[in-house]
Amino acid sequence: MSPASTGPTPRSACAPVPARALNLRLLRQTAFDYDPLNSPEELAAKAPLVVAGTVEDFLPGQIVEEGIPGDRTHYVLMPVRVTERFKGPAARLVRVKFYQGARRNESPALSVADFRRAVPRGTRVLLFVYPDTREGTVIKDRAALPAGTPIYSAHPQGVLLGRGLTVIGGMEEINPASRWADPCGLDGIATRLRAAGHQGQ
Repeated sequence: MSPASTGPTPRSACAPVPARALNLRLLRQTAFDYDPLNSPEELAAKAPLVVAGTVEDFLPGQIVEEGIPGDRTHYVLMPVRVTERFKGPAARLVRVKFYQGARRNESPALSVADFRRAVPRGTRVLLFVYPDTREGTVIKDRAALPAGTPIYSAHPQGVLLGRGLTVIGGMEEINPASRWADPCGLDGIATRLRAAGHQGQ
């Protein structure tokens, strides 16, 4: 029988982070046709805006007629309170657009409250986003934001959420063996982005 170890108990070098329950089905309603990138560092080199922050809320966004007359698409906005800027200028709130989902009797089957429950306020997030390119005709702007307020769209791999020390892909699944994951979660990826030269503005 081997003697009991009297040495110090190994500890993780990663700072503990609370784990939140997330339902990402709501953010994954769109299928993408794109060439996946190999790492957050690679995406940061391409995306004009890279920020870390916390989810502030979900708001009703635009109703847009895209393509077929009368076929209206509803969007929601996810305002994120910025805590660190890695690349590009950003206001204190960055608003990211998501598809609200299919309609039922002319209204979205999923409510804004469903999104709020799925990704609660305070959830940590790392964003790689682009200025939104509007397509189609805006029928109604339900957010009623001041004119000129920037709206962003995320790269398919550009929404990373933190659940404890696990990195979760908001819009696409993450392979835990890939460089999209990190033993220290979002903090580890943030450290890697700084090491790659993304020190913010």
